[in-house]
Amino acid sequence: MILRLHPPTTGPLPFFRPTLARRITAPLQSVLLAASLITAGLLLPGRLTAATPAAGSITGVVVTDTAKQPLSLVPVTLINLADHRAVHSTITDRAGRFTLEKIPAGEYRINYGHLGSESRESSSFTVAADAKPVDLGSLEVGAPTLILDKVEVKGAQHEFNNSIDRKVYSVGREIQSATGSASDLLQNIPSIQVDIDGNVSLRGSENVMILIDGRTSTLMGKSRAEVLQQLPADLIDQIEVITNPSAKYKPDGTAGIINIALKKKHAGGIATTVTANVGLDDRYNAGVSTNYSSGKLNSFGSYSIRQDDRQRRASDRRTITDPVTGIATTLDKRTEEHSRPFTHIARAGLDYRLDDHNKIGASLSYNHRTFNRNLTDHNVVTDHLGLITSDYDRTRYDPESEDSREAALTYQHTFPTPEHELNLEFKTSATKEQEDNHYADIFRTPVQATTYDRTLIRPTDRGTEAIVEYTRPIDENSRLEAGYTRTGERLDTDFAVSALNPASGLFVNDPTRSNRFAFTQTIHAFYATYGRSLGKFGLLAGLRPEWAATKSTLVNTGEIIPHDYFKVYPSLHLSYKPADHHELQMNYSHRVRRPESDDLNPFPEYSDPYTLRAGNPRLRPEDIHSIEAGYEYREDHTTLIATVYHRYLYNGFTNVTRDIGNSVLLTTHENLATSRSTGLECSGTADLGKLASLNFSTNTFFNTIDASNLGFTGTKSDISWSAKLGATVHLAKATLLQFNTNYTSTRLTPQGSRRPTFVANLGLRREFLQKKMAVVLTVSDLFNSLKESSLLDTPLLKEEITRRRSSRIVYLGFSYNFGQQSKKPKDETLKFDESI
Repeated sequence: MILRLHPPTTGPLPFFRPTLARRITAPLQSVLLAASLITAGLLLPGRLTAATPAAGSITGVVVTDTAKQPLSLVPVTLINLADHRAVHSTITDRAGRFTLEKIPAGEYRINYGHLGSESRESSSFTVAADAKPVDLGSLEVGAPTLILDKVEVKGAQHEFNNSIDRKVYSVGREIQSATGSASDLLQNIPSIQVDIDGNVSLRGSENVMILIDGRTSTLMGKSRAEVLQQLPADLIDQIEVITNPSAKYKPDGTAGIINIALKKKHAGGIATTVTANVGLDDRYNAGVSTNYSSGKLNSFGSYSIRQDDRQRRASDRRTITDPVTGIATTLDKRTEEHSRPFTHIARAGLDYRLDDHNKIGASLSYNHRTFNRNLTDHNVVTDHLGLITSDYDRTRYDPESEDSREAALTYQHTFPTPEHELNLEFKTSATKEQEDNHYADIFRTPVQATTYDRTLIRPTDRGTEAIVEYTRPIDENSRLEAGYTRTGERLDTDFAVSALNPASGLFVNDPTRSNRFAFTQTIHAFYATYGRSLGKFGLLAGLRPEWAATKSTLVNTGEIIPHDYFKVYPSLHLSYKPADHHELQMNYSHRVRRPESDDLNPFPEYSDPYTLRAGNPRLRPEDIHSIEAGYEYREDHTTLIATVYHRYLYNGFTNVTRDIGNSVLLTTHENLATSRSTGLECSGTADLGKLASLNFSTNTFFNTIDASNLGFTGTKSDISWSAKLGATVHLAKATLLQFNTNYTSTRLTPQGSRRPTFVANLGLRREFLQKKMAVVLTVSDLFNSLKESSLLDTPLLKEEITRRRSSRIVYLGFSYNFGQQSKKPKDETLKFDESI
């Protein structure tokens, strides 16, 4: 069993982890850390010498003997010269520092060195009984000369790590990562839910910002649900959940941030991984990823394709009561949909180190998606006597396409002082979509000729982003970070609606439904964060002032709606470690949800004659104040985390559905007065001996909604909860079985509720050829239970919608690793298709 281990949070600032740098170096660090632990294990053949009463501490920093650069993940072992036995061992942090505490008085020396380089030892020194700290200064070591092809660590892996501002989940043990998509992985992460269409929510809120490698990406734009359902999971290294991000991050996303860290390999030489999977109903996906590193240059690239097949069924029953006569009309609609999305995703990048202090980089990403949809709505309208007044089918043929491109340039300057650095980045992106809807209305009652109409939607989105980030350690226990970000976005959406003229046989433009909507947004943001560790206490405080200028243009009418605003977003994180294995945390943040173009565009989209959707150009940004307190217990193979949180939201976005006559419903966006939720979230992992392990998570919260500003009387309150349980069983040395379940209870909405959901997945993985090859079998929705139901219940309007996808999905997958791997292949991972 190959397990990925994370460096312990030792050193003066355990909670500071520069995001971008960690993404780049994480794969290499995983291997070096495992190798370091093996080395330390070899140096500690028996139990460590029993400690006598503690008297002092020892500190130092390990640097290269040529460039004097700090080295992380170097094993450091303390030798007692009285009996020449090892009494303590640790590993250097990112700044090359190490600290050994509670050391008894005596004579000692330090052994240190990378695995693969010659081990070195310090001069002897004395720890005095007066508890005076011993500072060994800089210890020099040569660069590693040996790169291991594989390091195997037999032991337990922490499935997640809890730091001062985030939870980091290693997804290597999810067997779905071999055959499935990013959506499949996210579904198994605590706090995260993924609905039938791939929409992601965090603690019940869909307003979550999703980052790629710590940065915003065009892939995570309006079509992110589609991208996440197509992004191969085997490209993902870690998933980070940040419910209260620091001021360093953009405040967008009232629920918080989900960061998807992709794999980047940095070992010397070349390494390549090839995967291929086939599923039922002509589903398949394949991919190749490669990395080459030599000296100052590191380059990487990946390309993947994915062919999906989606069968969807839905029922919609709505009853509308006339407020004057009190007479009710009922619409029953059944929907059958079949679509086959096909996606290409390509990424490439390189880093080049100009010298010991300067590095430049460039990266490109490309996403192309085609989506052919065939849909039929069966509509029956009855009056209060049960007589059919309308009976017809509306068919839809929709060939869609989307192209997204993104390019980035980076520059990094590191100063002689460890962790003192300047980072610059410029990014540009462009997305072009087309949705070509062809509709036909086939009537049975009343009898009339079939009518045809067409809606051509062509949105374009262009964006730029400039980032300056500066980090400076103030002393060994504190650090200052500051930066500036300028983002610009320009969206343009053209709706062209036409209807077939029976006389001429030509489609004629409908000016009452056609429209064009333009939206621009520019944001200037500054931030500063200050962090400090005070013994067992940790502090991270930040402030982020922002000025935003937005403009909505209704091109057809010439109306321009500007909205400029200035806001300050503070954050505060506190941590306290009262004893080994225990940690307490408390944090606060103020965040925002800004309206997107679809939220603001007031022109209705006519998907069918009875269902219209429109935006609200005067929608205000949504604000939230969030505070939470957490406790973590971690020892050996067991980790438990409990978090209590409270969120106060005002001007919250909500969908409001109204009857506009003739059984036609219009759904638009409005601002809520307030919403409050208080909850308890628990998660944990535990090993059941050497043969099995369990992981679980629960989230229970009390939610209160005040929609009095929208005409609803009083407030609505409810208790909702969700639970996830996973089990991993080692059937044999190279065979792994995995079973995951996910349940979500009823959720409150301003006009009704969402009904419970349940899904279970099963996976099997078998490895061959010294773990270079793996064969994976996964079954998604094992009990064919996945569906979504929502209820709208007002005095004059009642509606129940139920949606299902095709039954259980089966995938058979294959992967093979070529060349020299910078880290071991992802640990026993199965993946399931849970998109509906």
